[in-house]
Amino acid sequence: MFDKIKALLSQHGLKTPAAGEAFSERDIAVAALLLEAASTDGNYAEGEHTELSGLLARKLELTPERAVALLSAARIRQREAVELFKFTDAVKRTMNETERGGVVEMLWEVVYADGVLDAFEDRLIRSVAALLHVPDRIRAEARQRVLARKSGGTQ
Repeated sequence: MFDKIKALLSQHGLKTPAAGEAFSERDIAVAALLLEAASTDGNYAEGEHTELSGLLARKLELTPERAVALLSAARIRQREAVELFKFTDAVKRTMNETERGGVVEMLWEVVYADGVLDAFEDRLIRSVAALLHVPDRIRAEARQRVLARKSGGTQ
């Protein structure tokens, strides 16, 4: 009986993955949102996976191996989820506005990894930013910073 209750609770919340892969609720949520952004256009290629794991390693200060493990754990949670709310809620509860703006910037980095912004990707970032209570100005500034980096400092 208790096992059934535990299973139900883990389906509806962000719980820590198996022993040896303990990631915070926040890190799983961030990685799941980034995975969602990477796959929104229907193409999640090896290049995006490499870019995403590198981004997580840099921003969350993880080893490359831990970043890949985090992506694997987040992929499982992302596939089980029926909505993004539990991920955005976890981020909103555990980060301040500046940090949430950083997550939005990471989302822009992911969607621009292939050099093209799809309409679905743009809509996803607008929705996630709204759920994270990131103001439009901060979202737009994050996009401009990413575009400037991608173009070598010019737009």
